[in-house]
Amino acid sequence: MKRNYLSYVILFLFFAGIHLGQAQTLTLDEAIDRALKNNELIKRQEERLLQKKHANLEALGNFLPQVKVEAGYTHLNKPLEIDLNFLREGLLQLQTGDQVKMANLQSLILNGRPLTDAELSRVQQQAYLALDAALPPFALAFKDQDYKSATLLGVQPLFLGGKLIAAKKFASSELQASKQELYKTRNDVIQQVVKNYLAVVLLNEVVKTRQNVLQAMLRHQTQAQKLFAQGLISKSDVLRARVAVAEARRNLFDDQNKLELAEIALRHILALDDQTPIVINDSLVYKALNDSLETFLRLAREGQPVLKLLSFKEQSAAQKFAAERAEFLPQVAAFGKYEMYPEYLSILEPRWAVGLRLQINLFNGFKDYNKLQEARHLKKEVHLLKTHTQRQIDLWVQKTYRQMRNAETRYLQLASDIALARENLRSQQKRFEAGLGTSLDVIDANLILEKEQIARHQSLFDYYQSMVELFAAAGNPAKIKEIWK
Repeated sequence: MKRNYLSYVILFLFFAGIHLGQAQTLTLDEAIDRALKNNELIKRQEERLLQKKHANLEALGNFLPQVKVEAGYTHLNKPLEIDLNFLREGLLQLQTGDQVKMANLQSLILNGRPLTDAELSRVQQQAYLALDAALPPFALAFKDQDYKSATLLGVQPLFLGGKLIAAKKFASSELQASKQELYKTRNDVIQQVVKNYLAVVLLNEVVKTRQNVLQAMLRHQTQAQKLFAQGLISKSDVLRARVAVAEARRNLFDDQNKLELAEIALRHILALDDQTPIVINDSLVYKALNDSLETFLRLAREGQPVLKLLSFKEQSAAQKFAAERAEFLPQVAAFGKYEMYPEYLSILEPRWAVGLRLQINLFNGFKDYNKLQEARHLKKEVHLLKTHTQRQIDLWVQKTYRQMRNAETRYLQLASDIALARENLRSQQKRFEAGLGTSLDVIDANLILEKEQIARHQSLFDYYQSMVELFAAAGNPAKIKEIWK
């Protein structure tokens, strides 16, 4: 039984070790790289960029000729023909009458008498039959009842008022804008990864502080119980120590829950499953950033992807205006066609044809004019949006820079406060052990030290949070990796 029990224990520890081995120890660099590789928002933006690339190639294809083949089979209810038999009948009657008159005149000359009615009728019948046999039918079939067709068609635009050039420039601007959108999305993901990563690091520090405070409270409770047993303190001091232990446990439990939520948020931005364990061993360590506010303002104006995006959108609006203006100019194109089944063509249809086609719109209810005005106001709107965004980014940089410096100053000042809080705790513990102080004094001293330590961790967290936001405003949040190292 003991051997079986031991085997089960060994197997349990083995599989538990395998499970624990799956935990991923992440550094900040690894977290950022994983997010850039797996995040769905970045993949979605990459697909949109591919769409814009193909749209740009499509716009380039507008300059090339369009060639297509049209083929078909047609059955008519009857062949197409021209029937002029009514003219033939008129000619027969006219010629027959002339021959009858000539025969009658010949009879007068030769016989001295005109032809009788019976003779005239016989002459007329013989002449009509002879002419009818000699004259072909006046009916022509120029299209069979069943025929096939295959036509090679080609159209080459020559001049469309600048519309093709505007369309190509518009597609190029949209492609560049999509690249900036991808860059902005990557920056947003990096910024969110760093914030979530720092939140986990901060809460790890806070949990450690809460655990240290809980251990100190437990030691104080044990000491208070011993002193109470010796009759040196009152029962109220023991009760206060127990209350402090319960409060320390509650604070620790709350921060452990916050830590779990922060880890879940980090998994989501990294596109990991909720059950995937991760381990972060980093800690908050102060490193100075010496760049000035003017430096960040300059970097933001030069590298902020939102400003670049709006610049390309402004170009797109200008090309839209040019395309709408082209509607007021003539459009010229060359065309050609070639019939591939000449045996089915009628005498009225050519085998091939080439030519030029010109089109100009004279009036369409002022629609083109209003579209042009719409495009003009769109240009102004995008320009005003760009100007406003520039001001907002300047304000963003100035606000974030001041927040970072404030957090930095607060962190540095709290070092002396923590030293004083530790000295105060040692003094109160000695007083309590000597019977000169109360349990409440020791508890308050512990809480003051805990508050100062957590405030210092929070200040350093705020310092790095503001720093990564400042780098994001400057268009390069990944620079935080250099500072963090």
